[in-house]
Amino acid sequence: MTQYAPLLYLSVALALFGGVGEAAAQNAENGRRLAQRWCSECHAIDPAEAKPGKTISFATIAAKDTINAEMIASFLRLPHATMPNLPLSRSDTQDLAAFIMGMKK
Repeated sequence: MTQYAPLLYLSVALALFGGVGEAAAQNAENGRRLAQRWCSECHAIDPAEAKPGKTISFATIAAKDTINAEMIASFLRLPHATMPNLPLSRSDTQDLAAFIMGMKK
């Protein structure tokens, strides 16, 4: 297993940072539609609707200094235990990330 560790690390790095140059192709309005469909049950997708008991709001995510659109899109493409695996294309994840980062003040 240890002989494959460098390959695994490289694969994860490419998945996380491989789309850095794709930011211009994002469609934030499509991201809003996707957020309403897939995310609004758990996340406040509009800053005005932040409610106690919901998980972190998109505005809070966008406000973090350490977050950018590429990181969000990569996060959405990887499986994780705290969210369902959504049937999103690479373009959809970029659009969602653009929508979220559009809330940055």
